[in-house]
Amino acid sequence: MAEVWERMGLRVIRADLVGHRVLEFPHVKRALVERYGKGILKNGRVDRGALAQRVFGISEELRFLNALTHPEIKKIVERDIKGEKGPVALEAALLFEISLTELCNVIICTYCSKETQIKRLLKKGLSLREALARLASQKPPEYYASRAHVVINTEADLKEVKKSAERVIQQLKEGKWVLPEAK
Repeated sequence: MAEVWERMGLRVIRADLVGHRVLEFPHVKRALVERYGKGILKNGRVDRGALAQRVFGISEELRFLNALTHPEIKKIVERDIKGEKGPVALEAALLFEISLTELCNVIICTYCSKETQIKRLLKKGLSLREALARLASQKPPEYYASRAHVVINTEADLKEVKKSAERVIQQLKEGKWVLPEAK
């Protein structure tokens, strides 16, 4: 979706990429190494794959990582949004968990089945065990869809998904969209 919205002239902030930067903050990296050892480093940088193996599927470890990184991610995203003059799209898988909804006028959820999520994670190189652990650490897609103003089903073919995304953004830009109250 982000690529479609960028093509339409929206500035897109990707919270996941902000999170990658946060992992390199000296105090964050130091806390991670203290907890997990230098085995999470590769060429002096946090190896996200090694870190993921230590936190996904272990709720206490995921809570530690989230408590360490989420406040930093939120600060950066808030600053970046406030610095923009026009509309901004925020791509954030953990929008609700990081309390980023307060920064949003419209919440658009992209939705697909758990089976499709697993297939996509496997395509990214995760093992089935890693994919399942990652999904187990998240709320089900229905949770996010039920809290959004707009839901785009990404099970459809890519061309249709892109058309849906373009249509929603165009309607928002033109002020043709009357938004219900957020849930």
